[in-house]
Amino acid sequence: MKNNIIIIILLVIIIAFGGAFFYFNYNSKPAKIVYYNYSPGDEFVTNLKGDDKFIKAGVELEVYDKNVLNELKDQNPKIRDAILQILRNKTAQDLEGSDGQAKLQNEIKNKINKILGADKITNVYFDDFIVQ
Repeated sequence: MKNNIIIIILLVIIIAFGGAFFYFNYNSKPAKIVYYNYSPGDEFVTNLKGDDKFIKAGVELEVYDKNVLNELKDQNPKIRDAILQILRNKTAQDLEGSDGQAKLQNEIKNKINKILGADKITNVYFDDFIVQ
């Protein structure tokens, strides 16, 4: 009788550990990545290259590491200057359509990542974009 109780307790323990193993290995969801946005300041307004047109753009930078936000604050003057230089070297034709904006977003992202010394910017968004 005593041996049967020990066997039953061992079976219950084995079943409990087996259930926990399957639950945590097959039901666990991947960790959710949290992104943070950073605004380099006021909207950018500048003349475009070779045209009598200007651009007004609000820029948001997306990062996945919260610690990068402080680095962006420290580098904000360089970041604003880089964005202004990029915008001033564009013509209205360069910025036409979604392809033009996507190329501009990619160029801004690459330039800021170069300033930061690593690929820390995951995306660039425009919250305002007017060419006149």
